[in-house]
Amino acid sequence: MENNNTNSEAENKGGADTNKNKDKDTTATENITMSKTDCDEAIKSAEDKVKNELSKEIKELEAKIKELSPTEKTQAELDIEKRLAALEASEKALANKENKIKIQEDLFAKGLDKKLVDYIKSDADIEKLSTILDDIVKSRMKSNGYVPNEHSSDDKMTLEEFNKMTYSQKASFAEKHQEAYKRLRGRK
Repeated sequence: MENNNTNSEAENKGGADTNKNKDKDTTATENITMSKTDCDEAIKSAEDKVKNELSKEIKELEAKIKELSPTEKTQAELDIEKRLAALEASEKALANKENKIKIQEDLFAKGLDKKLVDYIKSDADIEKLSTILDDIVKSRMKSNGYVPNEHSSDDKMTLEEFNKMTYSQKASFAEKHQEAYKRLRGRK
């Protein structure tokens, strides 16, 4: 405390001189005298203020980081996502199977083999496919199939017509058309 008194006395004696010096030199600092404990408390107080301000800024920045960074999912959320993906895959497989069964039914209704289902798209027109395949089979049968040479319309002869024939006509008919003759003779 003695320092404080001596400083203030010196200021009072040369007060006018110091004010003139302050105006002349703007870099002059004001001397404050205090005890070491007061100084330590002042420093600690200033440090606490700085720490509080910086910790607030750190908390704000951490909150922004959490907000902007992708959040990690919990195990329960991951399990739900897996179950959802499995369910969607199961539904898709079931829909494909139902579609395949419908196509098989359509093929069977048109007289086509059900095994063709593996080669047909789900949006294929089975009616047109059946028509195309029938045309192909008919054209191949015409070009490669068996065509009888001696085909006659004997099958149209009735039993009455056969009975009206004479013996010589029946003998001639039997030589030319053995199967038809046997059929008509068996009906008697």
